[in-house]
Amino acid sequence: MRTIPALLVTIGLAAALTGCSASGAGTTPPRCAAPGAASQAVTASGAFGKEPKVNVPAGLTTKGTQVSVLRSGDGRAVEQGTPVLVEYTLVDGATGKVVETSGYSGQSALLTAGADKFGALGAALECSNVGDRLAVALPKSALTAGASTSTESSKTEDAVVAVVDVRRAYDARATGTPQLAGDEMPAVVLAPSGAPGITIPSWSAPTSDEYHLLRKGSGAELTDKDTAVFKYTAVTWGDSTADSNVTGSNWTDGSGAQTLPLAEGQVIDGVRKAVIGRHVGDQVLAIVHQGGSATAYVIDVLGVMPS
Repeated sequence: MRTIPALLVTIGLAAALTGCSASGAGTTPPRCAAPGAASQAVTASGAFGKEPKVNVPAGLTTKGTQVSVLRSGDGRAVEQGTPVLVEYTLVDGATGKVVETSGYSGQSALLTAGADKFGALGAALECSNVGDRLAVALPKSALTAGASTSTESSKTEDAVVAVVDVRRAYDARATGTPQLAGDEMPAVVLAPSGAPGITIPSWSAPTSDEYHLLRKGSGAELTDKDTAVFKYTAVTWGDSTADSNVTGSNWTDGSGAQTLPLAEGQVIDGVRKAVIGRHVGDQVLAIVHQGGSATAYVIDVLGVMPS
């Protein structure tokens, strides 16, 4: 079965919503989508993290997005920007039939709460806790690109239901102790969210790859057998400041945290070397050469995917 990222690209979940508090279906912070008749009509039995038996009444409709907590967890709170591992089951509310699952194979899907790429389901996680099982009832119109971000609606529509188990959450940014970068390196300034801004100096890039620790974490050490969870920003190091451009950033492109296989041949070698041997919580400045040009990467090492 497809993973959640493939699912969301396929059906175009573009509406934003905010999730429900894990404190129970009856008490919901104002920023969270409230439970309602549609989400409360959903039941799911079976062990957490395993494929549940989901019961959705055929012909289920909803007014706006509704979120109920079917099982309350006591793990860490999920906020906007938090990478999470989930398992999910998607049900057509019109028929009550399961149309897709994450597979429940132990290789949980990674998504980032509130990231544009994951639309309504990603935003629904923002008020959850690790260990929650959520029932999210969405109007079918929320599955179209450009749909309204409002969680409330006066219009009753056919529902699509997602039952989501929130299995694990990672830090949204590198949490290590700040370190001094090397001389003649790009300046890195962090936004309140943790997103880095990189200023390339006026002089030429070093002629070989270089790695500098910007934050020193205390988590697990990564090896070439691991798959890292990371966020990054990359800027070309041109002949002048005007020639330097952002070539990629999962902080700002709506995709959120990504996974980085560290086995040889799976990723640009210079980036791979920047992460192997680092610790969860580290932030690394890497100057990597490829194709005759240099690129400055700032990489936040957020975690390791379960094997």
